[in-house]
Amino acid sequence: MTWEVVAATTGRLVEAWTIRVLIGLAIAIVTWQVAKWARASFDRAALRTRADANARLLAGRLIYGAVWVLGLVWLLSLVGVDQAGILATFGAFGLALGLAVQDILKSFFAGLYLLFERPFLLGDEIQVKEHVGRVEEVGFRATTIRTEDNVLIAVPNAIIFSEVVSNRSSRVPTQTP
Repeated sequence: MTWEVVAATTGRLVEAWTIRVLIGLAIAIVTWQVAKWARASFDRAALRTRADANARLLAGRLIYGAVWVLGLVWLLSLVGVDQAGILATFGAFGLALGLAVQDILKSFFAGLYLLFERPFLLGDEIQVKEHVGRVEEVGFRATTIRTEDNVLIAVPNAIIFSEVVSNRSSRVPTQTP
């Protein structure tokens, strides 16, 4: 192999990698801009709701991170990493994460159910297991009740979902004629 052939082959490889690096930088910049736009759009839309500020912040960060993950997958596929391997890795990571936080997820989905089903309202006096008090807040993870002794108790929604809840309020359901 002559020096000219080696130089020409090396030049083509450097040129190909330079193009890939430039495209990779363009993908990173586009991903960054789309992630910022998606989070800002969500923040604007969420401000019109009565959602908790912490929940809005968390959801905005999750959206931002999801866009970055998609951009990373796009970038790795450009470099030549097998997309099936990437997706399998993300799937295994998601399964491990889901198993690790299953109690939190259980309370989260029970909280969503309680917010939609509304078996009790704010201000109702309820009993869950040995805890009796007035409902102050129904959050995504826990329901907060205040006892007669002015003690604030956070009961995980998964417990409320799976246990017998006594609604002790004197509230009478309204009847429509």
